[in-house]
Amino acid sequence: MNDIVSNVLRYCLFAGIAVLATGLILSEQEYGDWIMRAGVLILIASPFAGVLTAYVCLIAEKDWKWVKIATVLTALILVFLVVSLLRN
Repeated sequence: MNDIVSNVLRYCLFAGIAVLATGLILSEQEYGDWIMRAGVLILIASPFAGVLTAYVCLIAEKDWKWVKIATVLTALILVFLVVSLLRN
C-alpha cells in the first residue's frame, strides 16, 4: 500500500510541476495564468489524492479500523472544501 500511495503522490507532484512550468513558459499568453493556477490546484489536491488512494487500498486489505479513520479524514476534507467554496 505504501508504494502505491507514494507513487500517486509522486505522480501528482510531477504533474503539478509540469503544468506550472508550462504555465510559466506561456505566461505571456492570456491563458498562461490559468495554466499556472491549474498547476497550483494539482499540487494542493495531491494530498487528497493520497488519502483517497490509501482509503481504497485499506478497503481492499479489509483493514476496517483504518478505513473508519480514512473515512472521517475524507469527510473532514470534503466538508472544509465545501465550506471554503461557499464562503467565496
